[in-house]
Amino acid sequence: MSKTDFIPSGFIETLQGYVRERGLPADALLVEMATALESPSVSAQQFCELLESVWQLDPVDALGIRLGLSGQPRQFGVVGYMVSSCGTLGQALARYHRYQGLLQGGLTSRAWLKENVLYMRWTQAVANTPLATEFSLAVFVSLCQSLVGRPITPLHAGLPFTRPADTGVYQALLGCPVEFDCSGIELAIPAHLLALPISSKDPYLLRLLEQQARALLNQPPRLEGGQATGAFFAQVQEQIVESMKNGDVSAETVAQALDCSLRTFYRQLSSAGYSYRGLLAHTRHTLARQYLADPALAQTDVALLLGYSEQSSFIRAFRSWTGMTPGEYRSHLPQSPVTGLSATSAGKTAS
Repeated sequence: MSKTDFIPSGFIETLQGYVRERGLPADALLVEMATALESPSVSAQQFCELLESVWQLDPVDALGIRLGLSGQPRQFGVVGYMVSSCGTLGQALARYHRYQGLLQGGLTSRAWLKENVLYMRWTQAVANTPLATEFSLAVFVSLCQSLVGRPITPLHAGLPFTRPADTGVYQALLGCPVEFDCSGIELAIPAHLLALPISSKDPYLLRLLEQQARALLNQPPRLEGGQATGAFFAQVQEQIVESMKNGDVSAETVAQALDCSLRTFYRQLSSAGYSYRGLLAHTRHTLARQYLADPALAQTDVALLLGYSEQSSFIRAFRSWTGMTPGEYRSHLPQSPVTGLSATSAGKTAS
């Protein structure tokens, strides 16, 4: 199983809770889970291994379904916050499918409407063990139920593994017929549920999350390395913005997401006269000015959007960029937000 696919680490909370509620003898396993939760993401392989470890301690039927049904939107990371800000379940599911790559790079899905039924089918290239596919199906159902604040009974569900001896537990847990040996994970729900409102809707936050990086991606950098170097620079810049959503913008994380060794990553930036630290600082500085121009965003919100775990770290960094605090900068800020990227100043090695 590949280690290159990652999922939000928040899903481990469901495993933690189950182990504790069942009183399972798993001190070492709980320590491993706690360590994994310190990072915003976990490899799909490690998550599958944790699932298997829980099953070894408590080999009950449909364990993945049981675990997934306790999932919460926040455990989906930035995608969870985004769909929670939508107005209806239909809008949320449209965003979910559009941004599913933030959940798993190897996740592909298809959704279609037919005769007042919404059909969905998805596959997971890495997290494809029976337990993992059970979990994925159930945690998606749990997400939908949490968003609308009421139980949702699917019309049909399907799983891509051999039919188990006892299928009744699956139907009892999901409340619908469940098929096996399917080509992917399948779910069908009544189409009228798409109109159900989401109580936590926040149109402003939804727009902000969707448009977070546009100002940085409008202008391609002009570098002396030719098109190949420019393309790599743009990929790095885009990945930095994506990594901000998970709160981990280390060079190691960005390089790994680009399937590049850390040594090669540094070498390619250096060959164009750029440093990663300088590029990250410029990216944050540019977005900070854009966000601070919006009075609806508190400074704590800006710090979080830029990937800072503490507001004090953001204030120190901003003072180093501008010579003033974010609050002082706001008091002198023009009405129109500053957008765009100055390619001639972004992240030069001198920084």
